[in-house]
Formats: sequence, structure tokens, C-alpha cells
Amino acid sequence: MLASEAQLYFERGGPFYRLMQRIGLIRGEGPDVPRRIVAFLVLTWLPLLVLASLEGRALGLTPRESFLLDFATYARFFVCVPLLIGAEIIIGPRLTINAQHFLRAGLLRTDDFPAFDEAAARVARRRESLTAEAVLVCLALVGAWGSYHSIYAGGEATWHVVATGSGHRFSLAGLWYNAVAIPLLQFLFYRWLWRLTIWTGFLWDMSRLNLKLVVTHPDQAGGLGFLGDAQLPFGLLSAAMGSVLSAEAAFRIVFEGAQISSFKLPFAAYLILSEVLFLGPLLVFLPLLSRARREGLWTYSALTNRYNQSFHEKWAEGRAPTDEQLLGSSDIQSLADLGNSFDMIRAMKPFPFRIQDILRMAVLAALPVLPVVPLAIPVAEIMKILAKMLM
Repeated sequence: MLASEAQLYFERGGPFYRLMQRIGLIRGEGPDVPRRIVAFLVLTWLPLLVLASLEGRALGLTPRESFLLDFATYARFFVCVPLLIGAEIIIGPRLTINAQHFLRAGLLRTDDFPAFDEAAARVARRRESLTAEAVLVCLALVGAWGSYHSIYAGGEATWHVVATGSGHRFSLAGLWYNAVAIPLLQFLFYRWLWRLTIWTGFLWDMSRLNLKLVVTHPDQAGGLGFLGDAQLPFGLLSAAMGSVLSAEAAFRIVFEGAQISSFKLPFAAYLILSEVLFLGPLLVFLPLLSRARREGLWTYSALTNRYNQSFHEKWAEGRAPTDEQLLGSSDIQSLADLGNSFDMIRAMKPFPFRIQDILRMAVLAALPVLPVVPLAIPVAEIMKILAKMLM
């Protein structure tokens, strides 16, 4: 194992991770997921409940002014936060295993080992960057306050924004919401986007190497098909995003009489964004796989041509030894095997994921949408539709 391989991990490390170790939320190398989830709920949702109750906004005059009726708040802090923290024990280790697989599967040539070490060092350097995480904190703070000015300024009163004669102001819960809870949630999400960026950078480095691809590999991706499975756990982040969108849709359907059809465009955009964001990084291998397929077709085309000519001269033109029979000859099996190899190269994809991977990612992204369906369509009608599908 190369020395750098032991440092090639994505779920641990970074200034924020070290901070949680120092304050005791993470003991040792962690991940201590349950403790951190409880701590983040105590820091985010619980103060909002207390402050909203003190101001009489736990159950206000209208659904919009009622903290306990805000479905999106439950989604943000009881779904998003656990998913973003729990992803560290699913996404991170999967990325580490697949990064090391380049070496363990024999995809690297000996003269590429130094480049692999450099790529692993870049992963560690970016992961531990204080500047990067400071930028993420700034983005989270700006995003939280920017959302207030773009969404709530001049709008109706909510549990976190109070309407006054001169305009709007934050409630106490709203101050905590925009100053602490939402920035923390956005930071957790941006931090995963940064880890995705680090992973994409590593894939880019690997795509620049002269990898030992096998054009006849059964995965139809030269041996890189394992990367499609590596991206699938990112569907957890899609589910986290989708839960908030679905919760907002559910609120409007239940309390404001909105139609589910009005959310078709946002949901479609969300699904497309999920596919592009989490499978798009694998497209860095498109030039490498396209070149490997093209060169494989040339090589095997020439080989097939030479073998077919020899087969024709031997058997069709009668140059085979008189004591050798065509029936049962290994030449026929070799001819078939060579043809199968050529067909496998022609079926080779220019990207290291399957159509099934696209569908699986879409399913994970669509899971949070399912609870909204019974709110818009009566359960009896859903059962009738399912019954017709099964008949």
C-alpha cells in the first residue's frame, strides 16, 4: 500500500471536524453520529420552539405564523440534519474504498504511483483547508440573511417574521433561525458540496493518468464501472434537499389549497439538478473512455481481420491438415470468442455509469416526494390506480 493511500479519506478531517473533537461531540476518530444529531437539534430546533412559544407563535393566528405547523422546519432539522451527518458513515467510506480501488484493482501503472500520491496529497490538503471552510461559513451566513431579504421582505407575516406598521422585523425565533439554525444547516450542506468537489478533483486527476483500462471488461466501462456505485450514496443528499421541497409543497397543499401540479416544474428541476450534481463528476472520464473504445476497436478490428483471414485460408480454402476435423475444432470457439470481444468493445460506454445508476439516483431523489402524493390524491383513488396496474 502506498503511504498516501492511508490518508485518502473523505468523511473525516477538516477544521470543523477538529472543532467537534475538541468540544467533545466527536470522541477519537468518531463518527459519533447519534450524539452529534442530538446536539445539533438542541442547538437548532429546540431554541426555535422555546422562543416561538414565548412569543405565542408556536401555534399562531394563521398556519404561516405557527412554528409547529411549518412542515419545512421539521424537514430541515429532523430529516436534513440527520441525513447530512449520517452521510459521513455511508458516503465517506464508500468514496475512500473506491479511491483506493484504482490502486488495488491494478488500474495504475507503476510510473503513475507518484501522480497517485500527489492526487492523494491534494485531497488531504483541500480537506484540511481552513480557508475553504471559512468561505463555507461566510456563504452560509450570507445565504441565510439573503433568503430573508429575497423571500420575506414585504411578504406576509410568518412565525419568524413579524409584520409591523412600518414593515417587517424578525421575531426572536426568527433571529435565531437566521443567525444560527439556517447558517448551520447550510454549512453542513455546503461542506458536503465541498467534499464532492474534492472527490471530483481526485477523479479529474485519475482521468489524466494512463490507466490500464480493459476494453473488454464486462462492466462496459473499461473497468471503471465501480464508480457508478460510488456515486449512488450521494442520493442521500438529494433526499435531504427533496425533503424540504416536499415539506413546503405539503404545507401549501394542506393549508393554502395549492395543487400538486403547480410543483411539477420545481420537482423536475430538482431531479435534473440531482442527476447532474451527483453523476456529472464521472463525465471527467469521457475523453479517456472514448479514446480507449476507439483504440480498442482499431486493435480488435485488425486482430479479427487477421484471424478471420487465417480461418478462411485454413478451412474454406482447404489448407487445414488432412487429419484435423472442422467439427469440434477450437478454431471455431476462438472465432466466436473474438467476435464476442469485439461486440463488447462496441457496447463500451464513454462514461462509467449505467442507465440503472441514473434510475437509482432518481428513485432516491424522488423518495421524499412520495408522502406528498396522498395529500393531493385521495388514498382510495391511489388504490384504484394500483389495482389497475396489477390487473
